[in-house]
Amino acid sequence: MAMLCLSIHASAYDFEVDGICYKILSEEERTVEVTYSSWGNNRFYRGDIELPKKVINRSKTYTLTSIGWGAFSDCRGLTSLTIPNSVTSIGDIAFFHCSGLTSVTIPNSVTSIGDDAFRGCSGLTSVTIPNSVTSIGDYAFGDCSGLISVTIGNSVTSIGDYAFGDCSGLTSVTIPNSVTSIGHRAFDGCSGLENIYVDPENTNYSSIDGILYSKDATSIIKVPATKSNVTIPNSVTYIGNYAFERCSGLTSVTIPNSVTSIGDSAFSFCSGLTSMTIPNSVTSIGREAFDECDNLKSIYMQCKVPIECDPICGDNTLKEAILYVPKGTKTAYEKVDPWRNFWNIEEMYFNGVEGIEADDTTGLRLVVNNGSLMIDGLDDNQSIIVYDVQGRVVYRGMNRIIENIASGLYIVKAGSQSAKIAI
Repeated sequence: MAMLCLSIHASAYDFEVDGICYKILSEEERTVEVTYSSWGNNRFYRGDIELPKKVINRSKTYTLTSIGWGAFSDCRGLTSLTIPNSVTSIGDIAFFHCSGLTSVTIPNSVTSIGDDAFRGCSGLTSVTIPNSVTSIGDYAFGDCSGLISVTIGNSVTSIGDYAFGDCSGLTSVTIPNSVTSIGHRAFDGCSGLENIYVDPENTNYSSIDGILYSKDATSIIKVPATKSNVTIPNSVTYIGNYAFERCSGLTSVTIPNSVTSIGDSAFSFCSGLTSMTIPNSVTSIGREAFDECDNLKSIYMQCKVPIECDPICGDNTLKEAILYVPKGTKTAYEKVDPWRNFWNIEEMYFNGVEGIEADDTTGLRLVVNNGSLMIDGLDDNQSIIVYDVQGRVVYRGMNRIIENIASGLYIVKAGSQSAKIAI
């Protein structure tokens, strides 16, 4: 799309000096910007380029103040660029898909970096955004797979949507105290991201255990992709749109009873997630909240009244996962979208094992030995269900010896029989 736009863009160069094309911005102020070739192909910009601060054309001196729209777009032979300190702006798609670019010097004079400015610059490994920059555009550094280090100056107030999206080499980022706005999915797809840090003086955002929150920690904004086990603090009431999206390493998340809302695509593409418990405090769930969570096998929905919402997960989850709902609510869930689309809905107690009365006449005999639970007193081919203290299913099957049970309090049920045991 960007290349199509480049080919039809109305801009053309006014003159050329030493192989660089310039467009006059103001004849009165004698300012110019670097622009692309009228050939409709920028690939002739190659090697290491040092842009001049001033150029002469027809005995007139002009000052370079801008890297224009698409100026170096698709110049895959460009390896490094030095920008003079007269330049104040880097335009949209200025270096789009400059895959050979390994070094760029952004001077302290630059105040804005446009949309898609360095998108697809896969050869860039580090970039320093100077203190003069106040805004970083949408997708500005998107798809910079080689980028492992970024320094954001403390004058930046806004980071655009998907600004660092798919920067797979990025391992950490620090948000300075000046930032007041972070766009949607600004760090989405950063598969190597371990921590997002926030300057303690920032008045809009905070960081807890390397996770990005609102300042008061009532909203969780972005979880780095490498986090595997996350316990959301009790202060959180809202899990934001895309908060856990593409956290492929996530295997466990604990949602507290303080949470009332789960945003759109909040957990989408969390391929390592096998179980999810939604507390009864939740009143709204966004569209595709668990989309593409293809390994999700158990959803523990503790809300006694079904939440009517748009589709929350994909077809595979609807067919394969078991939706556990509070005792006595299955009929209600089978009447409401999206819950009635699940093929497997089962009722269970969510009040913990104390809410399940053990049968005093049970014939179950339970023995614990070296972390294994041995069960006797059952009919042949009788199914067993073991619940943990939260009422979640930890085992379902017909084995009479269940190994590697963690320490805790459990309820064992087999048909009409039940018994409690501490391990």
